[in-house]
Amino acid sequence: NDLKPTLYKHILEIAKRNGVSDNYHLLFLYEPNSSIEQGMVDKIYNAIPDSNDKPILLLIHNHGGRVEPAYLISKTCKELSPKFVVTIPRKAKSAATLISLGGTEIHMGPMSELGPIDPQFAGLPALGISSSLESIAKIVCKFPESSEMFATFLKEKLDLRILGYFERVSESAQQYAIRLLTGKELKHSVEEVAHKLVYEYKDHSFVIDKEEAKNLLGDMVKVNTNEYKFGNEIHKFLNEVNIIIGILNKKSLAIVGSVRDFIISDKNKEDN
Repeated sequence: NDLKPTLYKHILEIAKRNGVSDNYHLLFLYEPNSSIEQGMVDKIYNAIPDSNDKPILLLIHNHGGRVEPAYLISKTCKELSPKFVVTIPRKAKSAATLISLGGTEIHMGPMSELGPIDPQFAGLPALGISSSLESIAKIVCKFPESSEMFATFLKEKLDLRILGYFERVSESAQQYAIRLLTGKELKHSVEEVAHKLVYEYKDHSFVIDKEEAKNLLGDMVKVNTNEYKFGNEIHKFLNEVNIIIGILNKKSLAIVGSVRDFIISDKNKEDN
């Protein structure tokens, strides 16, 4: 806590050095350890000044979470600024990718990652059940004598209500992506891009790098800009801070909201 003023001052120096402090209102979703949830919406919203007339630059480093708050974060940043810009120094996966789709620009570099918008439940993909059923169907077609065994197993283990719910959540993620992309000039149709991000990548951890992102999203994606360099320098600084306080104090540092909105958490609790 004693270091917070020093951290704040150094982050502002990085912003000034990279030419973004005067041009943008800076927001952060730098939370590598926790998932996106409803509380983050309020933190982002409260960090935007009334009658904001500056473009928003949102730095994202997050592995994803719930799609509903992610959509609200993106929508809020779009509505409360003349221009919404995203910088991704490392990872903006799943629901964090959804946030990025609302941006006018997405700034990336060699280490930047977007990812499939793949809602998770207890660490498992929502589309995993339907994929498993497809695999079982292929096995039964190949070995018809196994059909009775699988039928008995599925009858005992599978709740069709859960299957339907998981499918609807994935459809909702696609609808949110379409809403955020509508009006943007892309190489492919908005519906095609949204469908690909939700349904066509087979692994939750699939790396959508700057080249893949540019192919999907066209000129929305900007590469190796000052905005990216700002995000990259912030990440390197905060990563070093986290290594030090993790070793010395078993703590971790995140920023959600304004440049002053530091979150210090117990690293042991997160590991458990």
